[in-house]
Amino acid sequence: MELSVDFTDLRLSAAKMEGLDAFLLALRNAGETYHSGLMKAKKYVIDNGGSVLDEGQDGVTVLKLFDDEAHCFQPYADIDMFYFEI
Repeated sequence: MELSVDFTDLRLSAAKMEGLDAFLLALRNAGETYHSGLMKAKKYVIDNGGSVLDEGQDGVTVLKLFDDEAHCFQPYADIDMFYFEI
């Protein structure tokens, strides 16, 4: 008997406890689209007292939480995946 269970939400919840880098990596590994991943990342940062600098001309959103800073972006319009750099 094969058990088919999706643990994505559990992995995201666990990653929240590890910090910004772990949470963003969990979003990326979950295959989030750019906009969905960015909305979840923004909510996580704001809920934890961080700040969000929305997209400028370069299309990069900067997330700041404690001592961490992440730059979230979509490098190509035809690839709808969540990317970030710490």
